Amino acid sequence: MGVRRSCAAAVLAVVLAGCSTPTATVQVPVIVPGTPGGPNQTVSAVPTQEAEVDQDDVTFLADMMVHHTQAIQLTGYATTSATNQRVKALADRIRAGQQPEIDAMRQLLVARGQTPPNLEHVQHLDHSGMPGMATPAELAKLEQARGKAFDRLFLTLMIKHHQGAVTMTGTVIDKGTDAQIGEVAQEVGVTQTKEIATMRQLLKEL
Repeated sequence: MGVRRSCAAAVLAVVLAGCSTPTATVQVPVIVPGTPGGPNQTVSAVPTQEAEVDQDDVTFLADMMVHHTQAIQLTGYATTSATNQRVKALADRIRAGQQPEIDAMRQLLVARGQTPPNLEHVQHLDHSGMPGMATPAELAKLEQARGKAFDRLFLTLMIKHHQGAVTMTGTVIDKGTDAQIGEVAQEVGVTQTKEIATMRQLLKEL
């Protein structure tokens, strides 16, 4: 896990160092995600360079920010309701890893002259049309669950959620043209594919 997160930090640092708007050069502070549970680091601002904006790429960033926000909501329930310590630890790792990625994606969008999505009310809206997103009914059921029933439902929903994210990363890697965003998508896909395998094993053991 430490090696993977170190790689992610390196990729995101390079990506953010090269972010750009289609019309002007701006200064973008570089946020480097730390290890799970550790603090992020802010590196001095780096001038961006001109680049064209690809709609597939910016749509991916905006949608993945929403997707990650629901993942943080799901893992937040595990803090109080999960009983299996390995499930709790996994939820903590997911939450610690995805918040810095949201921040990095926001910077990528701003640097390309785009307006990041408002994430304030994500938990109150129906995003079930997005790959892997839990429905309002599923969220309500998870919120009410307790004990082993919670652990199993959490893993089931989070596996589906991660599978949706992997689908989204594959789409932008195929259709997008921004190499920097493609690197971020690839890192998200690799990380979540490995976490899916971990969650499937946990689900078998419950």
